[in-house]
Amino acid sequence: MVSSTFVDAISDPTQALEELYAQNNAPDGFPARVSAHFTHIFASKDAFSEIPSIHAIDPRRTDRRLVKGRFMIQDNSASPELYIRQRSDGKCGGWGLVDASTDDETAYAPPRDANELGENTVVWAVNIPHESNWVSAEIDGPNAAPFTPPTVTESHPHKFPDSGARHLGVQVKVYDATLGDSLKATDVLTLVGIYSLEPVTADIESVHVPTLHVLFLQRLPETLVPRVFPAFTDASAVKSLRAELISWIADAALAGDKLSAEWVLLSTIARVQSRTPPILPPSLTISNFPSSDTRPKLLFVLAQLFPIVDGLELSLDMINTSSFAPESKNEDLHSGRLQLPRGSVCVVSEGGVTEGGIVQRGMQNLQALQNAMSSQTLDYVFPFSRFSFHTDISFVVLAEGRKSTFFQTHNIVPFKAETADLLYGPVASVQLPSEEKLALFRELVGGARLGKVTVDDDVAEHIQEDFVAERKSAASPVEAVTSEDLIRRMTIARLIAMSFHTTVISRDIWEQVKALESRRKFRLDSVVVRSSKE
Repeated sequence: MVSSTFVDAISDPTQALEELYAQNNAPDGFPARVSAHFTHIFASKDAFSEIPSIHAIDPRRTDRRLVKGRFMIQDNSASPELYIRQRSDGKCGGWGLVDASTDDETAYAPPRDANELGENTVVWAVNIPHESNWVSAEIDGPNAAPFTPPTVTESHPHKFPDSGARHLGVQVKVYDATLGDSLKATDVLTLVGIYSLEPVTADIESVHVPTLHVLFLQRLPETLVPRVFPAFTDASAVKSLRAELISWIADAALAGDKLSAEWVLLSTIARVQSRTPPILPPSLTISNFPSSDTRPKLLFVLAQLFPIVDGLELSLDMINTSSFAPESKNEDLHSGRLQLPRGSVCVVSEGGVTEGGIVQRGMQNLQALQNAMSSQTLDYVFPFSRFSFHTDISFVVLAEGRKSTFFQTHNIVPFKAETADLLYGPVASVQLPSEEKLALFRELVGGARLGKVTVDDDVAEHIQEDFVAERKSAASPVEAVTSEDLIRRMTIARLIAMSFHTTVISRDIWEQVKALESRRKFRLDSVVVRSSKE
């Protein structure tokens, strides 16, 4: 049964806020009480689902409506803003509330008593970049309002990773200091608050922008949609499901190349397991991949599986003129193409790059992308310094040559298929499995990203002995496996175990790793031999 408290809050959030303040009877500690109160009354899934989506309102006409929305924090570098904690009539201040007699020109004027002032945290947030279409229904239910292009002209297009894309940028004001201090760039959250149109911070002359006065927030997992690991207990069932998934990726996006499809699966479920020692997502190059002017179907297939998938179609103009890394200009942080949430998948296509020179900005962009692949870090550039921030992005590079023209990736798999006619096309050309099967595929890959696996002592000893034996049996020192090979194999073993939703690396999984590596190297050797004959 619907609570009248939550109905009242949706109907008139301003009144609900003022009534809560009247019960509190003091400004000290009130922001934390607001967060706790509204979190409590919207704790149930049914109650939370009743909050209107920010995408379902007309931001030009709606003022002080309670809304919710999923956002990525793009910029948290703005200075805190002062607000009047209690208005002259004894009612609460903040959350966009000012004295009725106060006009816009004096709304932010300080009171005579400094104790009447509070501070809020001001950040800029954008709708989650490259969020897949199916995510809204999974999180909010089948009647969820999907993202629609905003009707308010975007005043800050430079603050979205893909600056040419329509998006919703929002000025966010957080009054609970504990919550505000915790917000970091690329964090993904559901924000619930009171919506209005206001100037940017205290700049009265600035354009009015969508503004959200936060009542409470919910942090979202890296998978966006909640997942569990292991989600499957029937080993034979998950083995069959995994095989079906690989076959679908191969048939729908890779012209039937199952070896490449399996490597794509392993690379895209990878995440940062550890920084010290570094256990990072292995980047993948699919070489010998034919180029085209259209987008690869692989991008659309992965977007059916993962919640955030970005297609980075490189061209000489894009490399030389765009920004891959965030950069502060005039105390305003401009976004970059790689400012993406943790858990994103990025498909990099090199086929659009033609002959020509690369300028300094282009070199900086390529280096930023290489650093993200190799070390999972991204520099934020400021006028007199730069700071490195952690990322967690899975990369798949599609290269026309024997290897990537620009990047060193952890693994290279030559593409091989009878025909290359089925690699490109519009999203409508992708053959989809049933919704029930897609849901299982998403459970498998989403749960796998959360997986943590161990190695029993007897299997670890077997792996060590197997490694020593393989080194001894090598025909020459050049052909012998190295410690780097062992580290790479252990990384792949973890990913294979995770893809089977098992928590332990077994001897059978180790043999699968060796077989997968053998097939990959056979293709690489075949490409070298074929090239030497041409």
